[in-house]
Amino acid sequence: MKALNKFIFPALAVLVGAVAPAVVAETLLIKGGRVHTLSEAGTLPTADVLIRDGRIEQVAPSISVKADREIDASGKIVTPGVIAPVSELGLVEIGAASSTNDYSVTGESIGAAFDPLPAYNPKSTLIPFNRAGGVTRALVFPGIQMWGESVGDPQRVFAGRSFAIALNGRFDSVVATDLAQKAYTGEAGSVLAGGSRANAIAKVRNALEEAREYRENRDAIRRGQWRELNHSIEDLEALQPVIEGKQPLLLTANRASDIIAVLDLARQFQLQLVILGAAEGWMVADRIAAAKAPVIVDAINNLPTGFESLGARLDNAALLNKAGVKVVISGPSYASTHNVYLARQSAGNAVAAGLPYEEALKAISSNVADVFRIGGGSVTPGRVADLVVWSGDPLEVTSYAEAVIINGEPQSLVNRSTRLRDRYLKPQAGHAFGFKR
Repeated sequence: MKALNKFIFPALAVLVGAVAPAVVAETLLIKGGRVHTLSEAGTLPTADVLIRDGRIEQVAPSISVKADREIDASGKIVTPGVIAPVSELGLVEIGAASSTNDYSVTGESIGAAFDPLPAYNPKSTLIPFNRAGGVTRALVFPGIQMWGESVGDPQRVFAGRSFAIALNGRFDSVVATDLAQKAYTGEAGSVLAGGSRANAIAKVRNALEEAREYRENRDAIRRGQWRELNHSIEDLEALQPVIEGKQPLLLTANRASDIIAVLDLARQFQLQLVILGAAEGWMVADRIAAAKAPVIVDAINNLPTGFESLGARLDNAALLNKAGVKVVISGPSYASTHNVYLARQSAGNAVAAGLPYEEALKAISSNVADVFRIGGGSVTPGRVADLVVWSGDPLEVTSYAEAVIINGEPQSLVNRSTRLRDRYLKPQAGHAFGFKR
């Protein structure tokens, strides 16, 4: 019997292995849409997109594959998902309720080392709301409270570390960490630096100089055998990728002269500079282009809301793009987190003011992915499958997202707002009288 088993069991193992089904990656086919690839392939009037295991496998006029799931995009428009370049998604819920805000630290000296990631809440109601508006990924940055009774530390201009999320609401939705640092110069910096924008620049420069000093004398500083520094070891460690040119530094600047100041600072320290704001960027567009510094603009900001933006104009994005600047468009500054999906409305206004249409789409998608080196951003084989099927022109306010795909998975478009709409639109039995028409 033992001799028989010696031959039977290996044979059974081979047989089971032969008939066991192979693991096949799940596939999704989007058929017949007008596809804006935002790549060298350009815009395809009618094309299919095959997605396998979360990535784009093929884009072609016609794909004859039996997929696990299909989406009919005939007569629709397909684009990469919108990527929010600056937000506090998952760190804030209700602006007026301090218990729901984790984006800033008050009364603390911690600056560049501040990491808000442990407070990130993927179940925030703001995530499904913006996802329904076509946003698939977002950069999340901490901030500093600059006005009101509980103002932040007046000696701190660095906000802290950033990370990127996929808006699928999952607990594993963080896709990258330590992507960039953010610091305040210009008018916002002056508030934090004792009342002078010059002191804000000086504080950023001092932090970068000490980070260099720390890099060259790390052991002695850690042993306490060095002069007293203005910044903690934790902050100086956090700034190492910035001074090594491996991590972008976002600096807020709107006035043309402030933009020149941050460009000079970036040149001095060989920084990967990203300018946030740039309301008067059009005045110094050639300098920004020469420095190869991307800008993040609010494309519908044309009002002189402060002395630093007296030169704001609607064609700012168009003029910057014409000069060769890589333009990224954010949502309106007043809605930079709760309504980041409005970036596409801002992009539409930029087109009306002269920005080429494809460049506007790139400004809310592929340019963001390129600047921060995260997934998504184009409909290209090999890329992460973050796509949106739109009912019409995505830069037209009356269009809406009919399907949102993140990492190759179709997402629910239900959110608190749609549930409230349905509750009031069609009252159910048992509701209070106030809900009935």
